[in-house]
Order: sequence, then C-alpha cells, then structure tokens
Amino acid sequence: MKADFCWVEETKDQTPFTLKRKRSFKSKKLEFIGWGSRPLIEFLQSIGKDTNREYSRHEVNAMVIDYVHSNNLLNPQKKKRILCDERLRTLFGKKSIPRIKVYELLEKHFIENQDESEEENSSSEEDADEETGILIISKEIKTSIHHKKKPQEAPKSCFAALNSENIKLLYLKRSLVQDLLKNQEGFDDKLVGSIVRIKSDPYDFLQKNSHQLQQVTGVKKTVGPVNACMETYLQLSNWLRDAPISLLSDDDFTPEECEDLRERVKAGLLKRPTVVDFELKAHVLHEDITKHWINREIALLQRRINHANEKGRRREYPLLFKLL
Repeated sequence: MKADFCWVEETKDQTPFTLKRKRSFKSKKLEFIGWGSRPLIEFLQSIGKDTNREYSRHEVNAMVIDYVHSNNLLNPQKKKRILCDERLRTLFGKKSIPRIKVYELLEKHFIENQDESEEENSSSEEDADEETGILIISKEIKTSIHHKKKPQEAPKSCFAALNSENIKLLYLKRSLVQDLLKNQEGFDDKLVGSIVRIKSDPYDFLQKNSHQLQQVTGVKKTVGPVNACMETYLQLSNWLRDAPISLLSDDDFTPEECEDLRERVKAGLLKRPTVVDFELKAHVLHEDITKHWINREIALLQRRINHANEKGRRREYPLLFKLL
C-alpha cells in the first residue's frame, strides 16, 4: 500500500519589476541571549519561567497558548485570533495574530533555526537598468532560482501530508484495537504513533466537531476501578486524561475532522510526522488494518445475504411470518 506522503511546496515565478536605484533588503536582526532571542527570553521571564534551561518550540508554544487563555486574549468575535497585549506585541511585533500561527511565528526566536548563510546574505544589493526599467538580478541569485525550479525528490526528513488517504494508513478503529489487545506482544509498538478517533471534550468551546482525531503517544495499564483486572488506557497528544479503549470510535472519520487535525498540527499542538515515521508506521499496521477491513466487509456481506434470504422467505410464506 503506497501513498503520496509528502507535502509539496509550490514556488511562484517572480515577475520583473521596475527599480530605478539600488535597493538593499535588510531583515531586522534579533539579539539572542543563549538559546533564544531577547524578546522570547524576556517574555518567559515575565511569566515566571526559568530561562536557564532550554525549552523546545512545542513547549514555548504551549506556554503562549496557556498565557492567552489565562488572560482572556482571544478575540471575542473571532475566536481563532489572539489579541496581543504588551508582552505578546513585544514578542511577535503585531497587535493580533492567528492562534494557529503561534508555533510558526516562534521559529525565528530560536538560535538553532538561524541560518548563517541567510544572515550573511540578508542584505543584498540589486542593480537596475534605468533605461529599460527591468531589475537585473545577480548571477548568484539567478543560479539559486534555477536550482529551486528543478524537480527534486522530497527528502525523507520532510513532513508527511495529513490528508484522508494517508490518515487511513494509520487510523485504528476501536474493534481493531480490541483485536490487537488480544495479542499483547507488540501491542504498544503498534499503537504508539497511530491515529484514533475520540469524542471531543464538551468543554472545548473552540471545537466544532463532535469527534477528534488524536495521535497515540503512549499506552498505560492500570487496575480497573470496578474489579481487580488490568485495564488498558491510551495516552493521547494534547489530551488531559488517559482514554480507555471503550471510548474510541468504531466509525470512519470525516473530512472536517481531517482538517481539524491539520489545523492543530500547524498550531504546534500535535507533533508533525515525518515521511520516514509515516512510512514505517504504515508498514507495521498495513497487515492488521487490511485483515480487519476484509473481515468487516465479509460480515457486512453476510448480513446482506441473510437479509435478502429473509425477504425472499417472507414473500414465499407470508402467512408463516404473520403467525410467528
């Protein structure tokens, strides 16, 4: 089972534009204090965080989202936008930002994301021919543009596309998880990294769908509250409580739930799977998902056959069924 795993970025051809004098393009440089920019370090210190330790972008993203909720900074009319207070304006340089863009906007504030070559070439001069009014691009820039247009095979480190076809390769229904649970060997390895469907938190006023797609991050086994038997719980990304298998959905997911999953990944609430991770997990689950699908189709076909037979018997012996 193969699928197109890669997000493909399309580059738009840039058209010539008029320029009558030399221009220099300079990006505003950030001052860094250790692992993070000065605005980021000062923001974290202002909310009581220890900046002596290095935080990941996912951790800082969660801190910002928590700060937004704690200070009621969501736009009352547009719940998906954040109204920046003084601290957030200093960090992001904007009065308001989309909630899903927080993770992306934090990228430049980490020293590990700074490219030396970009810093050296951040200020480049471009000459213009005053007679023709056409921008003359340097040979180095032309070469880089030429290379960008060449079709290249996507590197294995790029992220996998979260479309419905790819999600199906990792999606586990409740009945399949229960089947896998019968064989404890390899159960944890198969579940971790897969995708399940669970009912949305009723207190999450931003969630419009009745169900959500969630990534399984761990498996936990504890003694059940009713009896002394061991019960299996799934740990889900960005989910506060461990979820018992009985809460998983046994239905197909919807396109709206796929879109919701993509939005949460873009917002940094869920980890983006790479092509390698996706392919490996799909290979591990392929046989189990295929067998489960075949068994369900056979059972459905048998029910339809039985129903058709019953309808035929009713037409042949109508009085018998009335007496029964």
